Formats: sequence, C-alpha cells, structure tokens
Amino acid sequence: MATLDDINGRTYDYVKLHRLSTYFDVGIAPFSLGVCYDGTLILPATEEYASRDNAFSKFNQTLAELLVGGIYCEAPQPNDIGYGRMSWEGYARVEGASTGPAAAFRTAARMKMMSELDSMRLLNPEYITVAEMQAALKSGRELLAKIGSFPQEQMLHGTTFYVRKQWAESLLHLWTTTERVLETAWTRHVMAYPPNPSKKRREFLSDHRTWTASAKLEVLLQKQLLPEQTYETLSEVRKARNSFAHNGVAPDHSMARMALQGCFEMASLCASHFTDPDLFKAVVDVVEARCNPNLIPTRKEVKPTHWLPIPPLPGDKHWDNQPYEVIEELRLKPV
Repeated sequence: MATLDDINGRTYDYVKLHRLSTYFDVGIAPFSLGVCYDGTLILPATEEYASRDNAFSKFNQTLAELLVGGIYCEAPQPNDIGYGRMSWEGYARVEGASTGPAAAFRTAARMKMMSELDSMRLLNPEYITVAEMQAALKSGRELLAKIGSFPQEQMLHGTTFYVRKQWAESLLHLWTTTERVLETAWTRHVMAYPPNPSKKRREFLSDHRTWTASAKLEVLLQKQLLPEQTYETLSEVRKARNSFAHNGVAPDHSMARMALQGCFEMASLCASHFTDPDLFKAVVDVVEARCNPNLIPTRKEVKPTHWLPIPPLPGDKHWDNQPYEVIEELRLKPV
C-alpha cells in the first residue's frame, strides 16, 4: 500500500493500478471478465459488449453476485463505462468515453493527476483478496440460483440507492425486485398445487388483474408460508410504493429500510422453500453498515488521522486582519 509520502509526492506505484489481478468466468467463454488491481472491471470488446448497455448489464450482474456473496458492491453509472486496451502482459489502460465519478477517480489515480483531496482516498484504502472475491462470487451465484429468475440489476440498484440515501429510488427498485420474487413463490407454491392444474385454473391464477401483489401476499400468509411480520412489512412497503407512484409522497429512511429488509426476507423465504427468512441477512447487514442517514456526523464518527491545511474564511480565527467584502443586507443579525 502507498505511504503518505508516496501519495503526497505522487511516487506511488501507478503501474500496479493498471495490472490485471484475476479473471471471472461470467459465461462468455472463451473470454472472461477481468478485474484490475484498482477494481476496474474489463470485458472483451466483442460485438455484444461494444454496446454500453450490454456491458453495463453484465457488470451489474457480476457485482450483484458479489454483493449477495458478502462483498459490498455498488452499481456503476452508465457513464463510468468506457473503452480501452489491454497488453499481452496483462495491463489495461482506459482510453475514453468514461466520464463518471468512479471512472474519473480511477483515471486520475492511474495517471498520478489526482487532487490533494482525492489522493487522500489512497491512504489505507479498502482491499480484498482474489480468493475472497472468488469465494463470494461462488456463494452469491449459489444463493441466487435457489431463487431462479431474479432481477439482479434491480436489486443492485436498490441497495446502491439505499446507501446513497436516495430513499424513493431505493424503494422502487427493491419493491420491483420483491414483486419478481413473489411471482416465483406464487408459481412454485400456489400454481403448482395441485400438480398439473387445468388450463382454466392456470389462466385464472395467472391473471395479474385479479391476483395483485397484495392478494398473493395474503394467500401465502393464509397458506402459513409467509411469516406475519414479513407480511406486515411488505404490505407497508407496497402502500409506500403506491403512495409515491400515484400521489408523489416520497418515502423516508425508515420506509426504505423496511423495503430493504422485506425484499431480502422474501428472497430468503423463496430460496429456502419458506423455511429460513434470514438466508440473505448478510446482504442486509453489509448494506446497512454502509448507510449513515444522519446529515451531521456524531463526534464518534469523526476519526481524523491526517490533516491538510484548510484556507480560512472571514470570521475564522486564522483570518487575522485581512480585508474582505461585506454585503450589508446579507449580514447575519441576532434574533
């Protein structure tokens, strides 16, 4: 890791940031998804992944699997996706089209052109081993496979928006994910009983106008599959989603938190055939650990280890007697 002197003097190993550290099998053989030392993800520039949308979707799928496997990951922004080249020696350079905040930071770090404030992020950064990533990817895939068809991108956006404190966006994505899981549970535990239902009954149970999400939750509760607490949670989330969609009533942190918990409880129950509501609890824990909804941090949360001089402003004790502009009508007055 870079020392403080390395960071301040821009003498850290920028070459290593370009180096490939591992490859993931993501179902595109004979190619793979590469992971650079600085966390940059790389896909081959095939005809399919020359499309920003396709590359974005594949990245999100992999990041969602890592998240479910226990490693916190966020969805990138579409403009974080760029193009570049990789040498035969296993070093990759991003060359263009990536203008998002995450991509801009990595580009600046690789070129040793970061600002002093950005360079502080290189001091004691988070890191993870290749073995841990491979284990998380395997675990995440196994858990998701138990659910079946699952909107991984929507789940990842839901957790990402939650950590970014965008409560409405988080709730919408998490509720959409919940509805898809609910549909899987409905197919497995209602439509399949009795076995081989008649065509008329199958068509009846498939009618979304009759069998709304609230009706499906009620049936699963009456079949003693859905715990009453999970039922109450999801009912509140559904109402909050409808209030936002139809009346513009934005949810707060507590409601987004209910959406997060309810979504993964439903996923746990579906994956475990309604025997374990905590199968995905580790996902909730790792996401909650990243989210601090407080605007002003408490004294305990502020633990500085290094300082940079901050330019003083009028009124600061270090301003001394330097002249400064005053607009009389904008002065503060005691009340």
